[in-house]
Amino acid sequence: MQRSKANANALVSIAGMAMALALIASASLLQTGCSKKQGGTSSSNDGAAEKTESSSTDLLELAGSTNAGKAESSYQSSTANALAEDASEAEGTDSLDTDIAEAAEPVNASSEILPPQGFDPFANHRSKVGSTCNTFPIFRIFGFSKDGKMAYSLEEEVDGRGGTIIQYMIQDLVTDKILWTTKDDTEDWTGEQDSMATLTTFQISLNNKKSELRSAMQKYGIIQADSEFLQFPTKDGYSCTANIQDKTKDGEDDWLGKIDYQIRVKNPAGKSKTVASAKDVQAYQVVVCGYFKNPYENRLAIIYGEEKYVFEGTGISYHVAGCDLSEESFN
Repeated sequence: MQRSKANANALVSIAGMAMALALIASASLLQTGCSKKQGGTSSSNDGAAEKTESSSTDLLELAGSTNAGKAESSYQSSTANALAEDASEAEGTDSLDTDIAEAAEPVNASSEILPPQGFDPFANHRSKVGSTCNTFPIFRIFGFSKDGKMAYSLEEEVDGRGGTIIQYMIQDLVTDKILWTTKDDTEDWTGEQDSMATLTTFQISLNNKKSELRSAMQKYGIIQADSEFLQFPTKDGYSCTANIQDKTKDGEDDWLGKIDYQIRVKNPAGKSKTVASAKDVQAYQVVVCGYFKNPYENRLAIIYGEEKYVFEGTGISYHVAGCDLSEESFN
């Protein structure tokens, strides 16, 4: 009985050795077949090598199935973690207090000025004006600098006279001073310019002024960039209001009256500051329209509109006020 068991064990051991030798032989044939294929030669043994390769691969896949499953599970877990981190980072970019965006190159002499999208900052506030308000200029933003400057244009139909004036400006949002400006009046255009029916008024104007504008943007380090026009309050909790004092006298027509106003910003901690103010303005009201965020620094460009009396009824006159978001800038 013991001899039978010993013989059985010996047979199992011999079978195991035979299988190991077969695997080694298969791997050798696989390597030989691959070497011949890479060398560009053919042989009648290629078919056998390919079959051996297939068999060897099946055995290896079977033997490693458990580890492969663990590896796949680990990969999926790490991928999920990476996606979660990316989502977290993407969500953080909605905040005004995030890291400053990677800056593109400022406009140089050979750069083509890209025509920005035009929009009406007053679009969400039309209900705040009467039916006699019919002039809403088109606002376009060209870009920002890394030190608080902004390039933009205003396209406005001239009330009473007719025609259109497009004004291009670069403003320092630290001091709110206009550093450079030029304007284009359609009344001064030649017959050839007026006949460019396939182009919009702004496209013709930009073609007229692109050389001047390019030089100014280069001088002040303006970087062409898209920037979304947003409404207050911000996601971080900053709010902005216009405080108005009506100085119209009793019995005096509104259009002869004057107002004083302040544009004030409050931060999430409840501290506030005045970012713009004016006195004795012959206007009916002042409305805060929204803001742009400078992608290269922690500063807002706040757009507000004065509703003024014009030739017929009223019209909107837009202004820009810079707002530093640093905590120490608030009272």
